[in-house]
Amino acid sequence: MKKILFTLFIFEVIFTSFAQEATEKKIQSGLIFNSGLNFQAMGTKRIEANGVGNDLTVGANIIYNITETIGFQSGLEFDFETLKYKSTNYVDFGTYYYYNDSDILPIKDFDATNTSHKLYQMTERQQKAVYLTIPTMMVFRTKFFGYMRYFGKFGLRNSFLLSNKSNDQGFNFTDNDITKPVMSTAQNDMKSKGEMFFFKSAVGITGGGEWNFSGSTCLVAELGFYYGFTPLHSNRSIDKENNYFFATNADQYATNTIPFNNKATQKQLVLKVSILF
Repeated sequence: MKKILFTLFIFEVIFTSFAQEATEKKIQSGLIFNSGLNFQAMGTKRIEANGVGNDLTVGANIIYNITETIGFQSGLEFDFETLKYKSTNYVDFGTYYYYNDSDILPIKDFDATNTSHKLYQMTERQQKAVYLTIPTMMVFRTKFFGYMRYFGKFGLRNSFLLSNKSNDQGFNFTDNDITKPVMSTAQNDMKSKGEMFFFKSAVGITGGGEWNFSGSTCLVAELGFYYGFTPLHSNRSIDKENNYFFATNADQYATNTIPFNNKATQKQLVLKVSILF
């Protein structure tokens, strides 16, 4: 977090050197804060969304004013997302994965002779992802009415995955035997390298108002909707042994594993507040 805040501070220092009155400025820059809701659209029937997820964003934005009423916005934003899932019992029994300590293993890496490799049945998951996001938005504004002007934005938010961990609820098994589940067990800060797709993009539209309350300083509030069109999770359908999850019929556990990966896209409803200088 300290590195993120330092990066945003440097970004802000560079661009606040262009200070002039808000109506005359070619470049505005400032710090932003987002709070949003995430809605996952599932692409598999074996895992489903478990309610609404949430998103918290901090960052720095710049707006290049092409004219008084048209501009282009970009910047650097850090998204801290929580995605909520739960297993279903559709057709097959349960959702399972193998793990070693805090690492979730691809199916091919499981070694039945290694006593540190364990079997887990996942019933619920909170997946924590951190993204670096670069927005590219066109800004369409009114002229100032007194100290207020209003705007709409349209464009893309392109995000790059920085980290991914999950907190799971479910069951461990004695001797990795599916017929011997132990008491419900939580597994926190589990890592699954490559399970989430490294890139995410969403097209969005927002609207809001800008209050020029002091000199060139403006307070901005906006509400936006973003439609994600890239997958949140990696597609490993070509080589099933690279998948992390598998389902099984309870009476055919040893011979009828069904590998799969989670599949989802995302919609977001976001409230954004920023201070521009």
